[in-house]
Amino acid sequence: MKTRHIFPIALLTGALLLGVSMPADAQNIKIGVVDMQECLNQFYKTPIELKKVTDLATEKTKELDGRRADYESMTKKAAELDARARDTSLGAEPRQQALGELQQVLQERAAKGQEIAAAEQKIRAEILEARQKMETSLVELVREQVDAATTQQGLDLVFDKSFLPKANKVIVFTSKNVPDVTGSVVAALNKDAPPAAAAPAAPAAPSTGESGN
Repeated sequence: MKTRHIFPIALLTGALLLGVSMPADAQNIKIGVVDMQECLNQFYKTPIELKKVTDLATEKTKELDGRRADYESMTKKAAELDARARDTSLGAEPRQQALGELQQVLQERAAKGQEIAAAEQKIRAEILEARQKMETSLVELVREQVDAATTQQGLDLVFDKSFLPKANKVIVFTSKNVPDVTGSVVAALNKDAPPAAAAPAAPAAPSTGESGN
């Protein structure tokens, strides 16, 4: 049985080593590259949209300031009542009264803490959703211009050279013969930019490794 399997496998291996001829259409495929992250970095709308998310986060955080102030006030009051309840220089009645007030304050403080935690979780979810929507919107605008540049230059495939992991790049070399549409995409994205709009610094742009794929 083993002998019958060796011969076909040997033939298949030989065929792979010799190579299989590719269809003519596949041999004429035109490939290009684009740096999607750089397009986002240089897009004039990127800092504008980032500021909207930052402002939202600031606004939502301020909403918690009053609740946090109340929590800190309760914490301070609880410490004072605890000290009073432990003060042996006081009589039994005032110490007992302080202890009763302390238990009430601790209950209110615990409820306020849960309220703050729930509010913080809700705010984080709202900010995350806003940022994801922003990234999706920006990437969609960039992709529209990539599609336009791809059509204009007659390319069949365009690889994004920015989202690949640094330690495991699929594109290990790109010659000067491979068109890079990054420049034309950036120019198209910013053709309607107002005169005062400046391109953001690279660290400011959102990382869209998942959204852009």
